[in-house]
Amino acid sequence: MDKTYLTLFKELARATEIAAEQVMEYDHKKGDEKAEETARIMREDYIQLHDKLSKEDFNGILTKKEYAKLLAAAFIVSNNLKDRMTGMRKALAGYETDVIPKLSAIVDNTTTDEEAQKMAEETFILKENN
Repeated sequence: MDKTYLTLFKELARATEIAAEQVMEYDHKKGDEKAEETARIMREDYIQLHDKLSKEDFNGILTKKEYAKLLAAAFIVSNNLKDRMTGMRKALAGYETDVIPKLSAIVDNTTTDEEAQKMAEETFILKENN
């Protein structure tokens, strides 16, 4: 197995282990013992897979079930990344369409601190939603 893929697979196993641990904590707080146990088993599975991949004498051979676990992990991680990217795109759009133009207008259209402050107060007042 190529070292790059081995590193990727170890990271997938570790990330999914951490995600399962977070789900365990969430389920524990909700009092959902069955879901917590399912997440615990998932966590243990990914710990074992990570440990196997991390062994010095790992021979690059995985079972079909282990490849299926890596597939599931890849879906989990890729969906997490998509969610993060969606949030980042929204934040970027907010900067580009709101914050930057407003700050630019203050800088470009005022000459004194007082004018800048007055324009900022007018610009950055949030309207109450009724």
